[in-house]
Amino acid sequence: MKFVVVGLGSIGNRHKRNLERLKHQIIPCHRNDDLGKIVSQEKPDGVFICNPTALHLTTATKVAEAGVNIYLEKPISHNLKGVDEFLKLVKNKKIVLEIDYNLRLEPELRKIKQQLEKKSIGKVYAARIVASSYLPSWRPKINYQENYGAKKSLGGGVLLDLSHEIDYAVWFFGKAKKVMAMVKKAPELKIETEAIAKLLIEFESGAIVEIHLDYVGKKTIRNCQIIGSQGSLSWDFVEIIKTWDCNQMYIDMVKNFIETIEDKSQPIVTGEEAKQVVEIVEAAKKSSQTGKMVEL
Repeated sequence: MKFVVVGLGSIGNRHKRNLERLKHQIIPCHRNDDLGKIVSQEKPDGVFICNPTALHLTTATKVAEAGVNIYLEKPISHNLKGVDEFLKLVKNKKIVLEIDYNLRLEPELRKIKQQLEKKSIGKVYAARIVASSYLPSWRPKINYQENYGAKKSLGGGVLLDLSHEIDYAVWFFGKAKKVMAMVKKAPELKIETEAIAKLLIEFESGAIVEIHLDYVGKKTIRNCQIIGSQGSLSWDFVEIIKTWDCNQMYIDMVKNFIETIEDKSQPIVTGEEAKQVVEIVEAAKKSSQTGKMVEL
């Protein structure tokens, strides 16, 4: 197949390498290239959108209008403006939309999902999810203060940047009902965006879930604990990646996108699910600003 890759930063280059490894043809689209012209001339099977978050929806809408399948880096957008209209366009054009929340393909996390579906720990009462790491250490060769995560205008900040954790909470526990949050900056990082977020979410299923996200943890922590009426479940990604190549879940996500194009099956992450993540992010920001719980 033939794919256009928009945005050749770290994640764009990862997708480019993986697609080449899978023997697909790649057409790179750089910042100043005319995407509309490339799509019109090349007639690709799909477009991988890997530019900054604030540009996702504008780029994806242009691709959808051309009737081309879309692999969109998470999150779907930096806010909810235009998301419903975009999802309606995708539906009307009958194209495939895959949102890259690839942790759903991490094997141990999938096992937890299966255990929850089997109700192996009974009724889920509560969970705690943590993603803590030091932003300056993410990409040592890049000035983190100039990267999208540090820029408000580009859709940065822990709530969107680390929204994998919010996504798999939705995947595990269903639709969120209420959100209470505190969101703070870390002055020592000298960035525009929030660096610490603590969310308390009540889901319609009854589960109460705490999600902690930060850019300031010198020791990387990425885990979750789930407490049920008949037991508990836990996951520790830091331990997992010591013995497992995490690039495999990126490859598996791409393979699923291609399979979905071929047989029109359900993508791993739907646009509606990705919208729920942004709804929670927006609610968290509102809650932090007002000091009140926000109902969804």
